[in-house]
Amino acid sequence: MVLAHPASDTTPVSALRQPLFPGLPPHLRTLCFVDLETTGLDASRHEVLEVAVLRVDARSLQVLAEYEARVQPTRLADAHPEALAVCGYSDEEWRDALPLQEVLATVTPLLAGTLVAGHNTSFDWAFLVEGYRRTELNLPSVDYHRLDTASLAWPLLATGEVESLSLNALAKRFGLHRPTPHRAMADARCALEVARCLAVRMARGGHMERLLEESGGVS
Repeated sequence: MVLAHPASDTTPVSALRQPLFPGLPPHLRTLCFVDLETTGLDASRHEVLEVAVLRVDARSLQVLAEYEARVQPTRLADAHPEALAVCGYSDEEWRDALPLQEVLATVTPLLAGTLVAGHNTSFDWAFLVEGYRRTELNLPSVDYHRLDTASLAWPLLATGEVESLSLNALAKRFGLHRPTPHRAMADARCALEVARCLAVRMARGGHMERLLEESGGVS
């Protein structure tokens, strides 16, 4: 089900309420945070098991609509056992899962006209592209950029504030609770919260200034 979503911030967004540039293209005014759970790491071989999408206003980072669904696997013989264990797959839990084509048909209007975001977005996007190809559905028109919270957080790694760019490490750094990691919606929400924390920090001045000071500035 696609739902409009009320504000439910754990991160103050007052620092983010600056006007976007008037000439900013429409497809940069809305973000779509995406997270997938899959039967393995290879998009050409493995399948999507769960999809979560958060359509988000790019200025306020408030959720405009959301969707999550479990997807029926069709080639479990190709699944990696560790991947199934990580995402909690069982025949019983997935008994009401939907066909991939139906899920992607619902996801399409949420993605359309947005900038795709998330944590390690190249992984999720590769599975989406392959999923659209397999179902013979048209890939939604999205901006060619990707907003990746792992990349945005690189200065935290460079200054030693985090030991890795994993979602778990970033959530721990910002004091974000992760009750159900490796579930699609929980991870999509966590990536959004990390983005909010990073945006507030950047707006107030933070890790980039420290990094430049320690490195002697831009050469």
